Amino acid sequence: MSPTYVLGLVFAIIILVMVFVKMRNSGLKERYGLWWYCIAFFTALLSIFPQTLKWTAMQLGVVVPLNLGYFVAGVVLLLLSLRFSVDLSRSDEDRRRLTEEAAILRLQLEDLQRRVDALEASGEGDDRSR
Repeated sequence: MSPTYVLGLVFAIIILVMVFVKMRNSGLKERYGLWWYCIAFFTALLSIFPQTLKWTAMQLGVVVPLNLGYFVAGVVLLLLSLRFSVDLSRSDEDRRRLTEEAAILRLQLEDLQRRVDALEASGEGDDRSR
């Protein structure tokens, strides 16, 4: 195994450890951790069995196997970016909805507080007259 493949394997192990630590301590969601686990798994697989990439490239008609690797990595990163964009859009919509609901609840609370104050004021007036 050449030093380049060892470097890929070390990189995959670092990803696995870091994702595990982030999921355990920092609250990385499982749906995102799964993406990174897949990336680390395939990096380790191609580092241990580099002939797999060469065989796949040959079957697909790609002259340089590394170009196939870069293409697949780019597609995976684009899919990951798309997933993040969808989740960010949903969270923005949720934040907007929650802000509107909080404003409505605040108005209702202020209205109820005014009613209570008015009832207490009218009740004090009745107690003084007795």
